[in-house]
Amino acid sequence: MRIHPVAAGLFAAVLLLPAAQAVAHTSSPHEQSARTATVKPRSDDWEARVLALTNERRKAHGRKPLKASPCADKFAEPWTRHMARTRVLKHQDLAPMLKCPHTSYAGENIAEGYETPRQLVSAWMHSEGHRENILSPHFNRIGVSGWRATNGVTYATQDFLG
Repeated sequence: MRIHPVAAGLFAAVLLLPAAQAVAHTSSPHEQSARTATVKPRSDDWEARVLALTNERRKAHGRKPLKASPCADKFAEPWTRHMARTRVLKHQDLAPMLKCPHTSYAGENIAEGYETPRQLVSAWMHSEGHRENILSPHFNRIGVSGWRATNGVTYATQDFLG
């Protein structure tokens, strides 16, 4: 599925044992190389705000807050950078996340086209699969990443562990 550059896009995936791959879009290597862009990270403050807003939503629904996870960040950060460089909104294989310590569940929310953390979290909360990931009692840790492509479009990832 290709998303028009001015339209915002969202995809959610969840992985429970046994491991399986979730993919929302595939493209040929030629298409990816032709679309490669330079990118820059959003600020740590931007990512912290996404986490804070996500936890506000969890609290409002009686869920425990998610804790920032260095292991989840190791998956979110390079994946978001990859999506911004290739300008392809696509889920990564979630199975490797299950190698993080004390992890039986993994989930992912990805998006493109949302400028502010509030817009991003609001959009995820208004989408059934994303909302389920954010509010899932199975998840207790999260990695958050945001990168901006040269065309100005922001890409974001939430990787959940539980």
